[in-house]
Amino acid sequence: MRLIRLSSRYITRILEGLESWPAPALSDCALALGAFDGLHLGHRALIDAAREAKREAGLTHSCLFTFREHPRLVLDADRPQLLTSWREKLSLLRETRIDAVVAADFCPSLARLTYQDFVRRFLVDFLGMRHMVGGHDVHLGSDRGGNAETLAALGWDLSYDFTTVPAVTLPDGGIISSSAIRSLLREGDVDRAARMLGRPYSLWGEVGYGSGKGAGLGYPTANIDPLDSAKMLPAPGVYAVRAHLPADVVTDENRPGLLENARGSLPEVDRWGDPLGAPGTARAVYAGMLNHGRAPTVHRGGLPAPRLEVHILDFSGYIRERSLKIEWIARLRDERAFGSVDELRAQLRADEAAVREVLGPPLD
Repeated sequence: MRLIRLSSRYITRILEGLESWPAPALSDCALALGAFDGLHLGHRALIDAAREAKREAGLTHSCLFTFREHPRLVLDADRPQLLTSWREKLSLLRETRIDAVVAADFCPSLARLTYQDFVRRFLVDFLGMRHMVGGHDVHLGSDRGGNAETLAALGWDLSYDFTTVPAVTLPDGGIISSSAIRSLLREGDVDRAARMLGRPYSLWGEVGYGSGKGAGLGYPTANIDPLDSAKMLPAPGVYAVRAHLPADVVTDENRPGLLENARGSLPEVDRWGDPLGAPGTARAVYAGMLNHGRAPTVHRGGLPAPRLEVHILDFSGYIRERSLKIEWIARLRDERAFGSVDELRAQLRADEAAVREVLGPPLD
């Protein structure tokens, strides 16, 4: 997959006439455009349509034009919580077999363009677009005037074809969209969100420092600090999760608890993007019970702010200051205050049994 980077500085210099495109970046392409936050099944349909248009028209490239930051982070005072960080999005895009990805900074200069100027200057002149794929609800340009009808009409003037991809729905009729997934996560419905995403909702985080009170209950926890502060978290509550640990932390003692050995395309990094641990992307996947909340039973009155704490089943290795991936599989219950520590301990045993039932037995 080829990556074409367009920084805000370069975009501004192009639009102010201080730079010009050196040459078309692609000879010809079928292109889909959008923020693609979440890379859900609706987005996958757009990407598949671009790849199919390339094949049918005999074009050289399939291309995705997207943004390193969500456009609403620039346009709206109400900043959205993100389903995918840029690092996660780029990793997922590598799995789609798209030929090229344009990673643009959404900046004020770009936001002021009409859809006609944007399509002509960026998509046709720079990228050699000959076929455009748009969703049923596509809107481009400073006044959002670039919809499916007007973009198709513009194609007659700029010599490109246009295909509208209809909404993708779940079997029960729910339309798949990034906003629908955010609503589900706000409700804690991680199962339905996963069906829209085509995979479990996940987060990369660094293991920080806690009070150690979980160990006193017989359930030591890892406190997870998200690598990206803009990343959306599912509603507070208790969840069954899969924890992807760096493979080098696994010892013979902990190996019997493995659910799966896995690999990915994201190397382990800390919150500043610096590499951690052994080279490679080997992961050891364990079952986990995660609490997102204020822990009101063990902290009188509850913590000032909710936090993520995960107890990793059948694992006792040292993972402090390492990064891991959490996948939300099922919501078990709301967080609540218990009358005593003994009541909480009994509930944790029930939660553990529920996690084991949801996630199944280890490999061995």
